[in-house]
Amino acid sequence: SEAAAAAAEIGYPLVLKPVDLCAGMFVRRVDDEAELIRACRALDGFPVNARGQRRAPVILLEELLHGPEVSVETVTFDGGTEVIGITDKSVGGAPAFIETGHMFPAALPAAVRAIEALGLDGVVAHTEIKLTPDGPRLVEVNPRPAGNRITELIRHVTGIDTAAACVDVARGQRPDLRTRETGLRSAAIGFVVPQTAGVLEAVDGADLVGAAPGVLELQLAEPGTAVKEAGSNNAYLGHVMAGDAEGPDARRRVEALLSQLRPRVVNR
Repeated sequence: SEAAAAAAEIGYPLVLKPVDLCAGMFVRRVDDEAELIRACRALDGFPVNARGQRRAPVILLEELLHGPEVSVETVTFDGGTEVIGITDKSVGGAPAFIETGHMFPAALPAAVRAIEALGLDGVVAHTEIKLTPDGPRLVEVNPRPAGNRITELIRHVTGIDTAAACVDVARGQRPDLRTRETGLRSAAIGFVVPQTAGVLEAVDGADLVGAAPGVLELQLAEPGTAVKEAGSNNAYLGHVMAGDAEGPDARRRVEALLSQLRPRVVNR
């Protein structure tokens, strides 16, 4: 009832988020009170988190923002924030919000006012922003390195190890953020998102993709893996990562490679 009253005040459509889950679990678009009730009941049926810890019965209701999504990767030390770069994100799976891929770098300007406003220091941060028709809108500031292998995209392109930087700032040491020549101008990752539930027999096309030029990583689920309907980033069946030595063409290469990977899922 509290959620319904808040939703009526904010106005639909909205995004519902649990406050203590990860990987986009149970994050849903809701267009009316009936969908809000269904989303709340689905979340009530999941009383513990992915690590078996009891969840807090609290949700966030947020305005639905339209537009491309990016994340700003930063390192803050001794009161100064350095922007490592911006990651371009692909999102699908409506009414869920599943990250289907990332590319680094995105050709966009960056700002650090959110980091300063929160008073963060000694952190590697991952700040998500929607580029709406009304301008950039802040979604969330995560005082941690980016997930979904974005740290590896950064390392492949810039030579900067943001995981190592996270350790350095935690120890009170100035991190090494010097860029190095890596031979790549962009790198991207794409995720194999299942379309049906069942059991994975195989992923056809894996040998061809693994031998393709420019592939940096290929990781796929093993045959026999239980496949769930894609409701969050936890449903991935694997990923492919590729780079481009000439310019910002890594995403196109990854999308072409992903199209060659065909999971065979059967019901048993």
